[in-house]
Amino acid sequence: MECFELARKWRDTCQEEHGNSCLQEMRHSLPTRVIDVGPADGSREPYLRITNHEEGEWVALSHCWGRNSQFVTDSSNILNRQRSILMEDMPPTFLDAVIVTRKLGYRYLWIDSLCIIQKDHEDWAAESIRMRDYYKHSSITISADSASGDETGFLKQPRDIPESFEIMLKTDDEIGIRKPTQCPTFRYRDTCVSKRAWTLQEFILAPRSLLYTSSQLVWECQSRKYCESDDNSQDSDENELYYGTKRFFITPSTKWGQPPELQKYFEPSFRWYCLVNDYFFRDITYETDILPAISGLAREIQLQTGHTYAAGIWIEEICKGLLWQAYGGGRMPEAYRAPSWSWASLKSSPEGCASRNYIDFYLHLGFLRPEVEERRASLISYELIPKDSDPFGCVSSGYISIRGRTLLASNWKGKAEPCFNSYEGSFISHYFTDSMSELMPKSLDQLVYYFDILEEEISFKNSLQNVTMFQISSWIWNEDIVITMALLLVQVTDHPKKTYRRVGIAEVPNVDGLAEEGWDIQEVCII
Repeated sequence: MECFELARKWRDTCQEEHGNSCLQEMRHSLPTRVIDVGPADGSREPYLRITNHEEGEWVALSHCWGRNSQFVTDSSNILNRQRSILMEDMPPTFLDAVIVTRKLGYRYLWIDSLCIIQKDHEDWAAESIRMRDYYKHSSITISADSASGDETGFLKQPRDIPESFEIMLKTDDEIGIRKPTQCPTFRYRDTCVSKRAWTLQEFILAPRSLLYTSSQLVWECQSRKYCESDDNSQDSDENELYYGTKRFFITPSTKWGQPPELQKYFEPSFRWYCLVNDYFFRDITYETDILPAISGLAREIQLQTGHTYAAGIWIEEICKGLLWQAYGGGRMPEAYRAPSWSWASLKSSPEGCASRNYIDFYLHLGFLRPEVEERRASLISYELIPKDSDPFGCVSSGYISIRGRTLLASNWKGKAEPCFNSYEGSFISHYFTDSMSELMPKSLDQLVYYFDILEEEISFKNSLQNVTMFQISSWIWNEDIVITMALLLVQVTDHPKKTYRRVGIAEVPNVDGLAEEGWDIQEVCII
């Protein structure tokens, strides 16, 4: 079946058969600017249209700009763009997106680099706030997964053909047998688009995504995933449903028929921690975009929960939000991005490094979930100063004031030497089971440290005199042991008040009163 015909079939099936599990209202207030692609017969060249936000339907494009992307709209060419954008001048990815938009019967196409005025911070700040709506309310989002840049294109790319082999039958006929084509997961950076930070929310928020991968065409909506090879199409009632991070994200009320053990996978906060795990691992060109590039997802989570957003974590779940781990793989960005208590304050190691990793919230995500949690810290106050009056965007400064038990790490009374966990060395945890005894601590009183940055871990291995442990939450893991997770803090010497910055977290075993005796209850300010 020709790919455009297949795409139309999938779209029609979604609209006609998926009911409330997929958003069915197609007409919404149009983006500020769209590309009017003209009639399907190509009798008019595309042009940039100022919409005045009248209602309509549109297609959005999710793409990798590439290192040499020059075809943008700015103050010098916006008037010419409003008259026409010649097809012959477009880079291949944009040209292909126009063709697909026309073939699917739509008139309007939204492309960020053409519909947002580049090098105009005021326009960018206003449009980035609306980006959630642009993808969420698009009829379809085209994802150029096989294109590494705008100059590459995706319709004429040669297909990656699976390996084949021949067998000989007794009749001397030759039959070629080809390995099944596997559908990309889009969760393990297995396409060009899935390696980029901005494209995560573009994929999750879009009610329907049409993905042009290197091997086949893929459709994913809120309730189904179709692959051109038909080998891995997933129905909404399959047990592996929860692996699809897009599933029911913007239609959370349609969790019908889910077994109780799967319900947690659809909780908005659970989704958030999973998405941050994925997001942190992706590449981002401008470091200051770390919060704006996920702000659309944050707005959607807030809409579903009513929670208060604070630079990547949720105030109502602050004890969970503070307990992220970087395993020594984090790096300090060149410019300030967020307070040290936020995962957004760090950037990932460069691509290709052995220690390249993601931010981990594993304790809350069901992999190692104990029975009972006791919060040991209470929030006193907090403040974040946004750069552009957008609470979901860039921040210029911030703090939290929090009250709880503190202890200098050097005053720990356990007899065992502490363990320093990182991807560069050994890894043990009190949270493993007896079946993984080789990964258990040498003794129950052994502290386990997770420093955020490997260089600081190496430094603090020599002396823990300046490191303060601050208890956040305790878990009853089994009958024999209670584990407390604590922040690792160091005092900021050049700050007028007694303030701290985060440098990691620790597993504190509460055996023989070690997590109770000798700890002072204090209020600390973390910046």
